[in-house]
Amino acid sequence: MHAIAEHCRGRVLTVDDSAEMRVLVTASLEALGYSVEAVDSGYAALEATRQERFDAVILDVDMPGMDGLALGRALRRDPKTSSSMIAMHTSLDESVVRSGFDGYDAFLPKPCGPRMLGECVERMLCEQRERTGR
Repeated sequence: MHAIAEHCRGRVLTVDDSAEMRVLVTASLEALGYSVEAVDSGYAALEATRQERFDAVILDVDMPGMDGLALGRALRRDPKTSSSMIAMHTSLDESVVRSGFDGYDAFLPKPCGPRMLGECVERMLCEQRERTGR
């Protein structure tokens, strides 16, 4: 786990069964000043959210075991994570994602570049600050 620096822009959890994608997302967001934890499954994500609070969660949809749709629903049901911002990160069509879980805050198509990823997270965290006043 990464220590949260004073200048940290927010705490992000990224969930993807692809090691390459976890490295890319983590490196992109850390370069922008975010503190990032990366896990490889929906079950690992649930465990991580039991241990600490995240401002935003980026979910791959197509994962073995608990997929991103089931994970998103579980995060929304849990009072501890219900207010976390959720982005769905997938190569699937957004209509397919929305039909399985419509409680997300942003949609990130795969592939997406570091700039799009950073803008998405920044937009979600700004919306969260406006909602919560923090």
